[in-house]
Parts: sequence; C-alpha cells; structure tokens
Amino acid sequence: MSVISFLSKTGVHEQALRKLFKDSVAYDGPPVFDHPLYCIGFFNRSGSNLLAGYLRATPYFSGFHEQLNFNTVEKQSADWGVTSFPGFVREATERFGKGQFVHGFKASVDQLMMLQRFGIPKMYAGGLRIIHITRGDLIGQAVSYQIASQTQQWTSQQSGIGTDVDVRFDAKQVTHLVEAAQASVNGIAMFAELFDCPRLHVSYEELVKRPARVLSRVARFAGQTGADWPVVKPGIKRQASELNERFRQQYLTETRAKLL
Repeated sequence: MSVISFLSKTGVHEQALRKLFKDSVAYDGPPVFDHPLYCIGFFNRSGSNLLAGYLRATPYFSGFHEQLNFNTVEKQSADWGVTSFPGFVREATERFGKGQFVHGFKASVDQLMMLQRFGIPKMYAGGLRIIHITRGDLIGQAVSYQIASQTQQWTSQQSGIGTDVDVRFDAKQVTHLVEAAQASVNGIAMFAELFDCPRLHVSYEELVKRPARVLSRVARFAGQTGADWPVVKPGIKRQASELNERFRQQYLTETRAKLL
C-alpha cells in the first residue's frame, strides 16, 4: 500500500466520532488558543508514554495522554455535557491546561489525519506541531506490542494486569507489526510534509540515554529556552523481561531460517 493510500484510510477513532457527533465534528473559525497544537506522533511501544512523562514534568506542557481515543472522547464529552468534537478539544484544553500550560495530545497517524480533516489545527495560533517519537529496535518494538496486546498491560503502572496470561509467540504477527510500525513512521513524516506541519523527530533510544538532550531539543522546537525545564524521571518503568528477549531470539531464528 502506498503512503498516500495509507493516509487516505479512515481510522476507527474518526469513524466512531463521526457517528457520535454527526455534523458537529469540524471546526471552521478563528483561532481559539494563542499557541500551537502540540501532538506526540507515535506508534504503540515507541516510548511515547515515557516522553509524555518527561514533558508533563516541565513548566510548559500538560496532557499528552491518549485522550483522542474515541471511547475516552465519548466518556469525557458525556461527563462534561459537550456535543461537538471542537467543543471537546476546547473543554479538554481548558480543564487540563491550567492556563499557563500548553496542553498536548498523543496522536497516531490516523488520529493526526482525523484532526486535519476535522479542521482542529485552525483552533490554534500556529497550527499543528508534531513531536514524532520512533524506536530503532523494530523487532523489539513488535515483540513488546505482541506481549502487551495479550496481557493488556500497556504500562508498568498497570500492576497485576495480565500476570496469569499464557502469552503466545506468533512470528507472522511480529512481521506484521514491524511493517505497521514502519508504515506509521512513513505516514507521519509524509503527513507533516503534505500539511506543512513542523515535525521534531526523537528516538526512544536517545530519550532513554540522554533525556536532558531530548528535552533541550523539544524546548528549542517549542521556542523556549528550556533553562527551567527539570529532567524529572517519570514514574513509568521499562517493562521488557526475559520473555521479550526469548521471543526476539525465536523470531530471529525462525526468520533467518526462512531467508537462507
């Protein structure tokens, strides 16, 4: 599938929100906020939660949760009495931004397209800016995804979840997840080019080894000095275990055998 065909697909979140809000999904007015819309562009298991934790500890950002997932939007909109998607974005930003903060969101490639189709960047002075995190270890990322999807333990803070699950290895699924992660990387990069969105690329590996350097780069990207940005280690911990390494080696062994 070409990257343009990939971007043209309507994701599950957009489909659900169009049904929820019907004709009240799009915004076509003047800017509401006096700052850009910042999104962490991500694919699962790329380190986005770790990056979000570092950014929330700064005096500049709040948010960067998966607040654009349709089930979250539906629940919070009902709780707040919101009847449109732009209304949800405004309410979420004002409730959690606390005035002096820039409230950001996490967004997969299909959610970025959803925001663009709904005209949400028009609500922000400066439009949309993307902090795009990727992971260099593609097999490790795919294995981590495979395990988390079975245990449903997506972060270390979800203690006790999935501990009794018999996790099964599936080489075909790992290959599929590697391809999906790469499609996401290419899709977000192309999205930024097509819609003229400034994009800062950071890697999970760099974030783990040099978080201060990553935060400094984000600060410059946001037009800040970052001088008062503390490097506060988030509460989230690395989840990889012996099982991850075993699955990784099994995948390498099986795949090499097919190729030689």
